Amino acid sequence: MGIEGKPIAVTKCGTCGGGQEDASLCGLARSGLQTPELQRTNKLYEIGQNIYFEGDACEGVYCLKRGLVAIRKTDVNGNSAVVRLVQPGEAFGHRSFLANEKHAGTAEVILECQLCFIPKSNLEHLMANSPDVAIRFTRRVAKDLREIEELYLLTTTQPVRKRLVHLLLGLRTRYAGVAEDDDRIILELPLSRQELAAAIGTRPETIARTIKKLEEDGLALFKGRLVTIPSANRLLEDMEADG
Repeated sequence: MGIEGKPIAVTKCGTCGGGQEDASLCGLARSGLQTPELQRTNKLYEIGQNIYFEGDACEGVYCLKRGLVAIRKTDVNGNSAVVRLVQPGEAFGHRSFLANEKHAGTAEVILECQLCFIPKSNLEHLMANSPDVAIRFTRRVAKDLREIEELYLLTTTQPVRKRLVHLLLGLRTRYAGVAEDDDRIILELPLSRQELAAAIGTRPETIARTIKKLEEDGLALFKGRLVTIPSANRLLEDMEADG
């Protein structure tokens, strides 16, 4: 089992700052349920801790309020790959809950995180008595499936360059610093180069060659985990270009 995490106090569900309109757990607060009925716990996890492991029984559902969590899967040869990055406001563990299955991946803390957790038994009771909650969960899982299909299409049909640019542009809303203008991006990557390669389905040496070509073309400058993108519009145009 994963680490329990350090308990912390949050006074009101839906006001932590990480919630989104379609987030599964935040939807509970909008369903007219009072905080005592939620019986949720709020915990703090440090970098490198595992919230749960692949193959663990599902004990409930989580909502990330702050930080970054990577969902990893391991193949038959023991190779680990990041299959999803959970960002603030997003729920995770809900697919295993709805399917009544063990967790299909390991939830690893990439950046120190604060999360909300609702136990499985309590959530089953809430869903049985609140159609709105059940609908929100169903929509959330449907959205997850659509995103998985889009990612599968991207990783199987597009070149590595487009996959990497797509990932960089997707991370900018959470991990970009303040730049001189709106078009210039200074991004601190939450993943290593090896993790970047795993996230887009390629090898580290291929990532290295792709990064070098992006730098030669003046589209991005990589220094450790710090990435400077002179023009986000140019980078987007490069991703959308044919070939």
